[in-house]
Amino acid sequence: MKLQQCYYWLRWLLPVPVIFAVLLSGCGGSSGGDTDQQSKLSISLTDAEGDFTEYTVAVEALKLYHRNGAVIETLPNTTRLDFAQYIDVTEFLTTATVPVGHYDKAEITLDYSEAQLSVENSDGVSIPANAEDDSGDPLQTVTLTAMINSGTGFVIRVGQPASLNIDFDLEASNEVEIDPTGSSATITVNPVLVANTSIDDEKTRRLRGLLASVDVGASSFVVDIRPFRIRHRSYGNITVHTDENTHYEIDGVSHGADEGLTQLD
Repeated sequence: MKLQQCYYWLRWLLPVPVIFAVLLSGCGGSSGGDTDQQSKLSISLTDAEGDFTEYTVAVEALKLYHRNGAVIETLPNTTRLDFAQYIDVTEFLTTATVPVGHYDKAEITLDYSEAQLSVENSDGVSIPANAEDDSGDPLQTVTLTAMINSGTGFVIRVGQPASLNIDFDLEASNEVEIDPTGSSATITVNPVLVANTSIDDEKTRRLRGLLASVDVGASSFVVDIRPFRIRHRSYGNITVHTDENTHYEIDGVSHGADEGLTQLD
């Protein structure tokens, strides 16, 4: 049920403030461009399945590396995230206006100094865990690097929105050792990061935030992104294009395409 270029299927999660869940198909550029020109890039986060009941760390930076050597910072604020909550869902993190052209590499910096980590023991009970590096020292700041699309990179073109998905693979990134008493655990972290522009999984693409505006004539609305229930910071915005296949649930009431957009307005 594809709506327009990048968006299909929408459902409403909460009435006030308005919070969205969106499924997004992959989109991106296919040729080079002048880095003096810019276009919009949407960045989302997800996680491969693991045994963690909580994996909350601070995301300090998220950078992209242009083929010409330029480094683009895309995250406006340090954000604490629980990656264990994103096994079955991919959530939009931010949108950024970036120079057009070819990008090869993504880099994310995680701060474990105040991490909240827990795993399940053999009895299925959630127990606290401490993160260590390979030397057995408490983990502090870690920078992860991923070659985008397995090294082929991707291109942002003028006027064509693009999407990049960052997958922090918890299962591959962490070796868990549970204490013999079963009351605590130690995690040795060797982070694995995957960055790609293709959307080939069946996860829900969730977009949460505040309703900024509605354009009934253009069959679209704009969302100011507030990822992970963050309320007071700016993470950019996304224009959602709808069509006759769009369905809404607002305050517990279902609406068809035209009626739903009118109710939003």
